Amino acid sequence: MRCAICGIQIDSVDEAVEEGWTPYFYDGETEHEMSCPACSQALLQESTDGEMKVKEEFRAKLRYLDESGDEIWQDHSDIAMAVLKNEPGKLN
Repeated sequence: MRCAICGIQIDSVDEAVEEGWTPYFYDGETEHEMSCPACSQALLQESTDGEMKVKEEFRAKLRYLDESGDEIWQDHSDIAMAVLKNEPGKLN
């Protein structure tokens, strides 16, 4: 399994639950699977209906690994910096 935003992998559902991964989230009306804790903290927020959604400032700016062109990581420096601020060693 991997984060739909950054692509970092995790071995099992149990490990994902223990480490605080978000099982699914929405960008507008589109549902995406799994987000790692660093991406969740930097890019997602809980909405009034209790669902995890992409923060307003990042909506329609993210590229997801389940979409075409998914082999490259985020090409927006503001998005990459937001994630790295939460987990500086993420890309090491």
